[in-house]
Amino acid sequence: MSHAHGPAGNGSPAPPKAGAYVVAKLRELDAALTETAPRLLANADDDEAVHDLRVAIRRMRTLLKMSRGLFGTWHTDVVRAAFADVMRATGELRDEEVLEETLEGTARGPELEEWLRVRKTREAKLRQNVIARIQRGDLDRARLMLKALLVFPVEPERNVDLARFARRTVERARRRVEKKRDVDISDVEGLHELRIAYKELRYSIELLADALPIDARAQLEPATVFQKRLGELHDVDVAIEAMQSAKGLPLATRQEALASLAALRNKRLNKYLRELDP
Repeated sequence: MSHAHGPAGNGSPAPPKAGAYVVAKLRELDAALTETAPRLLANADDDEAVHDLRVAIRRMRTLLKMSRGLFGTWHTDVVRAAFADVMRATGELRDEEVLEETLEGTARGPELEEWLRVRKTREAKLRQNVIARIQRGDLDRARLMLKALLVFPVEPERNVDLARFARRTVERARRRVEKKRDVDISDVEGLHELRIAYKELRYSIELLADALPIDARAQLEPATVFQKRLGELHDVDVAIEAMQSAKGLPLATRQEALASLAALRNKRLNKYLRELDP
């Protein structure tokens, strides 16, 4: 009798398989979406609801990406793509929400205040776009596709041992981080990609923690710290890009803000580098 269908040869139970574990986790994440989306619809100004929705979708898409080998690449990517539009909309909203906080104190004058007021209007439109996508069923369609993916059992030949699946998944995520870690500190897009790689490493450890050895779980804290530091850098880089393309601002105001942002970026970059190589 094979391990997939019965006890091991020595009489002990067969090791758990990845399929059941991943399906249960995906259903947990789906339940989180069902709790978060109504909060946003009930209160459009609930920033925490937007954040929680983003995290739930990001974790869902990350776990689906890790599980291509279980469910099949094509079908899994179709489901991930269904969640992508809502994810992109929440990402644009999140960047806009952080912009005013990042620009606080960078320059003075009524011109910047008026520019920020106009940006607030854009933030409101982006928030309404997220809400509209939910109301017209974009999120429900993605969830329905997820449920369809999970209806059928994982094919036995794909359903590897959970411990092996977990170790390999985290190791792949770690290698992606290592591949990107030497990015130049001036490479905004490269640093953004490194942040995403750290986030995937963090989520892979969090989602598979029950099946991981202690050395793999030990990577969680540094991954979380570096993701946060790179996120702080990303916020400044988004603000710099917005200020560089700002229309209607006097040149002196833009230069003052950009100088302050450059100093803030250098401060946050040094903090990241110190933790990266103490």
